[in-house]
Amino acid sequence: MKKNEKDDSETSRLLGGQNASRHVQLETDSVPDVVTYGSATDEQTEQVVSDTETPAEEEGFSCRRASKRQILSFICVASLNFSGYCYYSVIAPFFPDEAIKRGASQTVVGLIFGCFAVVNFLGGLVFGKYLTAIGSRFMLTSGVFVGGSCSVLFGLLEYTEGTTFIVFCFAIRSIEALGVAGFQTAGTAILTHAFPNNVATVMGSLEIFTGLGLMAGPPIGGVLYDLGGFKTPFMTMGGLLLCCCVFVTVLIPPQPDEQEGKTDVPLLSFFKIPAFLIACGLAIMVACMLDYIDPVLQPYLIKEFKTSPVRIGLMYLLWAAIYSILAPAWGRLADKKKWVPIMVPLGMLVTSVGTLILGPSPLLTDYVHILPKTEWVNTVGLAVIALSVGASMAPIVNIMLWAASDAGMENSFALYGVVSGVMNAFFAIGDLVGPLGSSALAQRFGFPWTSTAFGGLILFYMLIVVVFYSYNGCLKTRSVPHVIPTEEESERLLA
Repeated sequence: MKKNEKDDSETSRLLGGQNASRHVQLETDSVPDVVTYGSATDEQTEQVVSDTETPAEEEGFSCRRASKRQILSFICVASLNFSGYCYYSVIAPFFPDEAIKRGASQTVVGLIFGCFAVVNFLGGLVFGKYLTAIGSRFMLTSGVFVGGSCSVLFGLLEYTEGTTFIVFCFAIRSIEALGVAGFQTAGTAILTHAFPNNVATVMGSLEIFTGLGLMAGPPIGGVLYDLGGFKTPFMTMGGLLLCCCVFVTVLIPPQPDEQEGKTDVPLLSFFKIPAFLIACGLAIMVACMLDYIDPVLQPYLIKEFKTSPVRIGLMYLLWAAIYSILAPAWGRLADKKKWVPIMVPLGMLVTSVGTLILGPSPLLTDYVHILPKTEWVNTVGLAVIALSVGASMAPIVNIMLWAASDAGMENSFALYGVVSGVMNAFFAIGDLVGPLGSSALAQRFGFPWTSTAFGGLILFYMLIVVVFYSYNGCLKTRSVPHVIPTEEESERLLA
């Protein structure tokens, strides 16, 4: 009898220890400061509930340990990422010149590219809010279908000129942007739900396929254009996207939002959360850093250093390769919440150094005479930006999810949809502002001062991030959690 009582007592003690995390309170009588989203936890929480981590959280992201649903979801979204960004970059070698030949001015060409970002921004917000109402699988497959169909239609513009060409360019690019917003939003939400413990790691791994698409697109576009003219690249990439649509429709597994049904998440409430706003601004900054060089670097290198197109292509190839290789490592680090306040400002600081090297900045050549004005210096600047920008990009989704969790929002597919849509929407703003701003500045002040200005912008936002995390850290230190002992532990202490 005594043995049974002893066993019961031991079982109760173990159960009480396992459930200790349920008794965490703050001295300020506020909501418990226990945030366990993904594989990351607050340092204070880790000390209290370190024994409650699930095996998945301890093991981390691995294809060998992933379920069939997780693997299929990743394969489908990764293939779309590669195809989508390959199509996005395939038109770079030939479309601007072709559009000018057909009656569009340089300004109109810029607006054709810019309208894509505007529609993508609006589409991301709408599709994110209504993801569960539309259905993630349907949004994913229909978005790919729309994108592929618009690519085929774009190829048919070979037979138009003048105003007709320009009007249809705007119309098709706008519809295409809606399709891209749909499958980007759905794809990010699907992967966030499939890998909730390793969101940033998975997103970083996904960037490998983004980089491969960006690297493969321009040479493929150039070859196809030489072989068959204006319509061939569009027809080919449209066919690839439509094949991906069939592939994804067959393989993508059923998603939980089909069981959850329509769930309404108030979109405006997210923009009242300071950390969420910080993440939105960070998305704009990262997109600006990735895109501001596109319209201005190539003309500058050709004019200043007589750089051949082949060498410029190799410089961009190096940039994309470094970014793609390091993205998974940055993602794995970004899944650890305690590292994010350190890695984001440091990444932004190094990125700003890269923008000063790129050109290089007159501050370094004319005032302090540190760097020579040569082609290899620009190559180093591109490499530094590619090396560091992933540190700022990788944590964005996690920062948004942590902010929503801290605000008391329940983790659901609807939440993932809103976060995915907002992130893609604010990336679209950066995709628009970066190239437009750099083009305007380069025309007035030249490329070296333009790159310097973007470096100053990233430094300014770095200071905002540092102030935010410093203030946030001060608030947390005022609320020290303590564990309320279980009844049996209290009796043992009194005895």
